[in-house]
Amino acid sequence: MVTLEFDKECNRQLDRVIESRRSVRSFTDDVPPRELIEQVLQAGLLAPYASAAIGSEELFRRFIVIEKGSDAMAAAADTIRRNIKGAWEIIGKQAAGGGVVPPFAKRLKAIADGAPIGFEDVPYYIVVAELKGVPPVEQRSLAHVLENMWLKATALGLGFRLISATTQQEGDPEFCALLGIPPGKFGLDGCCIGYPTEVPPPTKRPALEEVTAWLS
Repeated sequence: MVTLEFDKECNRQLDRVIESRRSVRSFTDDVPPRELIEQVLQAGLLAPYASAAIGSEELFRRFIVIEKGSDAMAAAADTIRRNIKGAWEIIGKQAAGGGVVPPFAKRLKAIADGAPIGFEDVPYYIVVAELKGVPPVEQRSLAHVLENMWLKATALGLGFRLISATTQQEGDPEFCALLGIPPGKFGLDGCCIGYPTEVPPPTKRPALEEVTAWLS
């Protein structure tokens, strides 16, 4: 049996970061320095990608950093709100006709009525674009990217929140023009980053033995 050597202290620190990861809902007005954000982006760039799906394209992954108070931030929020309002109108008609309304519909309605999307007052809204290919696995790659970024942000003492509405903007011409990419060519995901006002408590998880099966 071969046993690989590993750095025990590095392993302990990784465990600590994973255990400390949280979804932050409230941020301070303090703006993290650009070099910290670049470290988070570098962690995302190092995430795996589907090389067989995209061929020899080198610029398969893009990061667009949108700063608080900028015209780009206002434009991104306006575009996403418009699309969410359109989605809510469709769901609302289904509900009026006796259809089943999904649980997240209340959130859509709140945003359509003017509630914050979640990134407008945070120092940075970051959109990640991943080139589409065959097979269509760009969202899997994006999940790796965002997880790397989340863990790095945690290690740097930064707050992190996923902005899931970003994924629905990949075909919107205005949103993609804002990012500088052609609509429909890239899968999208996004997050916001800043300093947390407080660190949320850990969420409850089942015991490992309750969810693990060993087959032999």
